[in-house]
Amino acid sequence: MKRQILIGVSSWLICISCQRPTTTSAAKAIPRATEAPDINLPQPNGSKLALSSLRGKYVLVDFWASWCGPCRAESPNLQKIYGQFHSRGLEIYSVSLDVNPARWHQAIAADELAWHHVSDLRGWQSVGARAYGVHSIPYSVLLDREGRVLAYNLRGRALGQKISEYIPLD
Repeated sequence: MKRQILIGVSSWLICISCQRPTTTSAAKAIPRATEAPDINLPQPNGSKLALSSLRGKYVLVDFWASWCGPCRAESPNLQKIYGQFHSRGLEIYSVSLDVNPARWHQAIAADELAWHHVSDLRGWQSVGARAYGVHSIPYSVLLDREGRVLAYNLRGRALGQKISEYIPLD
């Protein structure tokens, strides 16, 4: 019994975020007001979707994976934000760090994630994760209509509050 409790506590402490297994350097956030790197990755249906194709809208670039507990726990918050702000000009561009296409597709369906999803199925070696210096997930970057970075690594209430600074709910 004691062993199970310790494992549970240990898992809780580790799973605040899912980290890259061997990190040699700290992730460097892209400076605010800098144009974000473009990503052009396959969607679940196989067709590619470029991040730059969403210019003209505010975009939340969301890095996650089906196997990441904290990422999946953030899904209801992202659903709420998408419901509130999508009709007012927000898009979500989720970049999965999965390697298994079936698990990726199942997680999208199970969590009812209705926005844009892309992945090259290369895990931590994902072109998107490397372009953004992602070393732990969930990780997010909020972009303005011109593709410039407004904020990064926000979750929960702080993410909704930051978005409402740019897209008022009236």
